Amino acid sequence: MHTNHFARKLFLAAPLCLFAVGCGGDPMMDETLAGEAPTGEAVTETAAPAAPDDAALATAEQGVNLGGTYWWGTSNNGLTSTAIGTSTGRTCFLTGVQGNLKGTSWAGAGVFQYAGNWQIFVNHTNSKALGTGVQCLDTATNRTPEMAWYDGQAAKLLGAVTASRRCFLTQVEAAGGFTANSDYARVWNDGYNWYLGGSLGGSGGARAICVDVPTAQGGWLWIAGNPGTFTHNLDYNPGGVACLLSGIGGNFNTSDFNDGVSIDYNSGTRYWEMTVSNSKRGWSNCVK
Repeated sequence: MHTNHFARKLFLAAPLCLFAVGCGGDPMMDETLAGEAPTGEAVTETAAPAAPDDAALATAEQGVNLGGTYWWGTSNNGLTSTAIGTSTGRTCFLTGVQGNLKGTSWAGAGVFQYAGNWQIFVNHTNSKALGTGVQCLDTATNRTPEMAWYDGQAAKLLGAVTASRRCFLTQVEAAGGFTANSDYARVWNDGYNWYLGGSLGGSGGARAICVDVPTAQGGWLWIAGNPGTFTHNLDYNPGGVACLLSGIGGNFNTSDFNDGVSIDYNSGTRYWEMTVSNSKRGWSNCVK
């Protein structure tokens, strides 16, 4: 553990009035949709939720066969991280980013591998709140090397599409990017290959990894109005379902652990849920 003060918050918000649009198929929404979908609406690709300020690390199991659910956040400057378990036979992905990515130098949040373990981290120099959520899966089958994409680069090839390959974000980074509603980074496939890319108005980017998981359960894009926060369902979990971030976008310039994009499991309804705030958007895909 590398910091003295951490805060943990849960997203709890009343839903807004929304409209769902079924898109079908794999998540390959084009740049026009990503940049111009009306705020306060949700696009789904298939038919179809307060904790102590000094909690250094929150972990929770959701009653499904996963490898751990984690949250980490601080307003302290610098890199703060902690180990969340082995990287052997286990892969961890991003499920949330909340708070402020804006500053005079690079800021970032997510998860990385170090010395045989996964490390959850936030890094910034702006003395603002920044938090991240991570979900681990108990598999490393055909795991690909982590790839990084930065604004101004061509989309990065993550690997060929296979029957079981699924790709998700592991980190987001910014030094001027993620400060406009139109900014985003995401993974997608075109039926042949998986890619990582996006569009940012300033410096920034994202990282992603792929791993084999047998079944794709569908994908969703949720977009918040501004101002506004809502929580809406992703996939129902009869057992063994996980929902992870495949993309994230918006203006992350508020020092607030409740302002961002977050995927959480609601054990009362057995649904995975996404919460988005203030024109931010999140792409999620669920797997089993």
